[in-house]
Amino acid sequence: MVSGIHHLTLITRKVQANVDFYVGFLGLRLVKRTAGFEDSSQLHLIYGDGAGSPGSLITFLVWEDGSPGRAGHGQISEMALAIDPESIGFWLTRALTFGLSPEGPAAELGEPTIRLKDPDGVIVKLTGVAGFPEAPTWAGASIAPRDAVRGIRGVTLLTELPGETAAFLEGNFDYRRDVQAGAITRMLSESGDAVDIRDAQGFWPGAPGSGTFDHVAFRSRDKAEVEAVQTKLGDAVMNVHDRKYFYSLYVREPGGALYELATDPPGMTVDETAENLGTRLFVPPGTAEQTADLEAVLPQFSLPGEPRIIYRDLPFIHRFFVPPETDGTTVFLFHGSGGNEMSLLPLARRTAPDATLLALRGRSTEEGVPRWFRRFGP
Repeated sequence: MVSGIHHLTLITRKVQANVDFYVGFLGLRLVKRTAGFEDSSQLHLIYGDGAGSPGSLITFLVWEDGSPGRAGHGQISEMALAIDPESIGFWLTRALTFGLSPEGPAAELGEPTIRLKDPDGVIVKLTGVAGFPEAPTWAGASIAPRDAVRGIRGVTLLTELPGETAAFLEGNFDYRRDVQAGAITRMLSESGDAVDIRDAQGFWPGAPGSGTFDHVAFRSRDKAEVEAVQTKLGDAVMNVHDRKYFYSLYVREPGGALYELATDPPGMTVDETAENLGTRLFVPPGTAEQTADLEAVLPQFSLPGEPRIIYRDLPFIHRFFVPPETDGTTVFLFHGSGGNEMSLLPLARRTAPDATLLALRGRSTEEGVPRWFRRFGP
């Protein structure tokens, strides 16, 4: 098995702020934009190094209408990204320049670390790690290779069953125990990343939602290796999927955290060249004919340096869609009872393909569905 972290998956509420932080501030590359495999009306973004390498990938499900979650036991609580130890000063200055509020640097398990929070409140640590190789770069990189993020250093996992959680990692994902520091047991992989298991007995349980981790995915060499682990784990495996970019299984460890085991191949370049990673929207198999509809439904965003719409927080939920080429007209969309702001977007896109669309959600709720007004009487 290729031991180590393949990717992390989190949930975000505001896609533009998310892109500005992970691409604009951290300097990661957007290597893939897809419609969700389970729900094609959900945007899924994947960031990584210049080549989209396993071990560098951080992915986000966009829940624009989702409630904030809560980190607790049975969840990952924070992630650490590896940088060169000599780049700590660069990142501290950069964080202040971007108007962030960094904490540190301070030594964490002997490594200089700066703590930050992303726009959804997720704890992101920049950790100086000697020996991490420079990440593959690309033409649009905004940070010099010597200072750039080099990959995922590790995650911190909260559990009420630290011994069982550690044994599960050792027995199925080839991690080994390294050091014990207070309530934390550090587990190391062959590829050099770490899972810090924090004893969270008595702490509250995690709640899914924006600003939380959905799962951590570990690396596997190929499909046969995933199937061997599937056989070993038996009925504990929740499901197995072909995700196009990797083949994987899902399982919950004894403490309740969700794990994925994903293959390194075929990788992010299976449907895009290395030069063009992240430039097109890809949809799940079987929904290709709905691509134009999905483009209208999925939230839009701009990469740093691209022209962008300035969105404001308004006292009502809405969706704004700007076509690649606009004819200067704007169509306002008002859904029917039980619909929402996305209901009419596909129809409007087909009817007026060059119009800007502004779709509104009714501000009344009755019988659990949005309406424009409340009914009086039967």
